[in-house]
Amino acid sequence: MKITIRHDQNSIDPSATYTEEQFAQVKDSLEREYTKALLAEYPDADIEFEESTDTNAIVIKNSGLDDPSEIEDNIQRITETVFETGLFWL
Repeated sequence: MKITIRHDQNSIDPSATYTEEQFAQVKDSLEREYTKALLAEYPDADIEFEESTDTNAIVIKNSGLDDPSEIEDNIQRITETVFETGLFWL
């Protein structure tokens, strides 16, 4: 299964509290935390991140299900938990 997470600085740090250089570190750290949490639930997943303002932030491909919405909901829950935990901020 391929999981694509789309985000950008506005969706991660909407107040622009970090410089571009600092934000790059925050984004890398957030993506590492997302990857770790998602692989714990979906160990065979191929996870990629895209810079995008697209409001459909999570895309699932090749899940083997006709309707991947249950997986999307679970991934949304996982990413929200990671974000709320906040271990990625500098």
